[in-house]
Amino acid sequence: MRINFRTQIIVSMILIIMGFISSLWFTKDMYYNLAWAFTGFLFFINPVYPINITDLEQDKVKKGIRIAGMILVFIGLTNGFGV
Repeated sequence: MRINFRTQIIVSMILIIMGFISSLWFTKDMYYNLAWAFTGFLFFINPVYPINITDLEQDKVKKGIRIAGMILVFIGLTNGFGV
């Protein structure tokens, strides 16, 4: 079962907020970075987009979302974000 765009955005926001709070609580940037990396991985595995984008070619849109997901994973794992 694949989740839709809205649900995935909500899950991503919860992950990022929890990572931010964990980073503040434990004073380590690692949790925030891992939350971003996991969010990117989530979009890499399940490349979803809003339903109202119907004019675009689906293969190109999914490829772009996967590339953006991998960029988030790379930035999150290389300590690109911080609190």
